[in-house]
Amino acid sequence: MIADNVTETLFIEISLFSVLLLVFMLYNNIVLYKISLKDKLSVVLLSSIVLAVFDGIWHFVDGNVELRLLNYACGYVFAISFVFATSMFAWFSLERFELTLSSKKMYALLFVAPTILTVFLCLSTPWTALIYSLDESCSIQYMDLFEYFLAPVCFLYMGSSIFLAIYYVIMHREKKKEKVAYARNLLIFAVIGVGVQLLQGYILEIDENYVVTSLSWAIGFVFFTTNVNTDRFVKSREKMAAVESDLQLAANIQSGALPTVVHAFSKHPELNVFASMTTAKEVGGDFYDFFEIDDSHICFVIADVSGKGVPAALFMMVVKTMIRDHASMKLSTAEIFNDVNRLLCENNAEEMFATAWIGILDTNTRIMKCTNAGHNAVCFAKKDGSFEFLRQRHGVFLAGFDSTQYKEADIQFESGDCLFLYTDGLTEAHNVSAELYGEERLLKKLNSIEIRGGEKFLREISDDVNVFSEGTDPFDDLTMMVIRVD
Repeated sequence: MIADNVTETLFIEISLFSVLLLVFMLYNNIVLYKISLKDKLSVVLLSSIVLAVFDGIWHFVDGNVELRLLNYACGYVFAISFVFATSMFAWFSLERFELTLSSKKMYALLFVAPTILTVFLCLSTPWTALIYSLDESCSIQYMDLFEYFLAPVCFLYMGSSIFLAIYYVIMHREKKKEKVAYARNLLIFAVIGVGVQLLQGYILEIDENYVVTSLSWAIGFVFFTTNVNTDRFVKSREKMAAVESDLQLAANIQSGALPTVVHAFSKHPELNVFASMTTAKEVGGDFYDFFEIDDSHICFVIADVSGKGVPAALFMMVVKTMIRDHASMKLSTAEIFNDVNRLLCENNAEEMFATAWIGILDTNTRIMKCTNAGHNAVCFAKKDGSFEFLRQRHGVFLAGFDSTQYKEADIQFESGDCLFLYTDGLTEAHNVSAELYGEERLLKKLNSIEIRGGEKFLREISDDVNVFSEGTDPFDDLTMMVIRVD
C-alpha cells in the first residue's frame, strides 16, 4: 500500500514537472525570445503541453467506468496531439535545413493530412474501435491501427528529422555550419529523449505511457528550444545590428544632403538663415533646403513627406531633387510645384505625398515669391511687430492630383523682418495628456523670444516643445527654418 502511494505520488510529481517544464519553455519562446505563437516550434510546444496534461489525466481515469467518456477523450487528445506535434516538428526541421517541397499541396499531404485523418479515426473509435477499445475493466487498449499506423507515422516524422541531422553532420560538417549546428542540437535532443525513456523503462521500471512520453519530451525540449532560440536570437541581433548600421549610414547621408547653415550666403550678409531637423526615427521624411538660383535669387524650401522611416526618406530625396532641378530653371514657384506635382503623380505606386512650401527671394527688391502645397501656414513678423500666421493656401499637397494648378503670393521683406517655417511635427507634438502643442502655443512662444533668428531662436522653440512633450515618444519629424533680413 505504501509502495503504491509512493508510486502514485511519483507519477503526479513527474507529470506536473513535465507540464511545467513545457509551459516554461513556451513562455520563454514567446515572451523572452519574442517568437510568435504561430511559429512551428511554439506550436510543437503547445501541442506537447496539451499531450502532457491529458496524458497525465489519462493515468487517473483509465479503468474508471464512471469516467468512460473522459477516458476516451484523453486517448483522442494523446493520439491527435502526438501526430500533430511530431508533424510540426518535422516541418520545423525541414525549414531549419532550408529544404522546400515542390508545392503547398505536398506540405498539406505530408504534414496536415495525417492529423486530419487521425481526428476522424479518433471520432469514430467508440463505434469502430479502430484506434482504441475498452476491455472488461474499462481500460483503453491500443488497437492495430494505432500500433501500425499512428505510431509509425509519428516515428517516421521524428526519424526523418534525425536522418537529416545525421546526413548534415556527416556530409556537410565543414561547409554548412549553421545547418550542422542545428543538426547537432537535434541529435542531442534525440539522445536525451531516448535516454530518459530508457532510464524510466529499464532502470526505474516505470512503464506508464504518459511518464515516458511527457518527461522525455519535456527534458529534451529544455535543451533543444534553448539552443535553437538562442541561435535565432543571435542571428536576429546580428541582422538588427546590420540594419541599425545601415540606418545610421542613411541618417548620415540624409544629414549630409542638407545645406549647411553656417555662412550659408556669404555674398548676402544681410540674410540670416538657420535651420534644424530632428527625426522621429533614424531617418525622416522632412527636409529643408536653401540655395542660390543666381546672383539675386535665393530659393527656400521646407517639406514633410507622408509616413516615417526609410520609405519616407527615399521619397523625400526624390521630391527634394525634383524641386531643386526645376528651381534652377528659373521658373516661378507655382510653375515649379506644377511640374514637380505632375511628375510625382506619374509614378507613385506607393501613393505617398508631401506637403511643401517654397519661396524665392529677390535680394534686390526683397520680395519673396512663394507657394504653399498643403503645408502648415508660415509665421511672419515685421521688425517691430508680432509673429502672425500667413494663411496662404495655394494648392493641395504634392503627388495628390496631377491636374492641380498652384498659385503664387508675395512677401515683402524689410530690414529686421523675420519668417519662420516649420513642419507639423512641431504643432502636433503632444504631452502625456494627449494635448497638442498647437498653433496658439507656438505663436505665443515665437513672440516671447527677444532675439529673432539664428540658432538660439530655434533652440528655444525646440526646448519648449521638448518640455511640453516630456514623457512621450516623438510623434513626428520636427523641422524648422528661420529667415531674417537685416
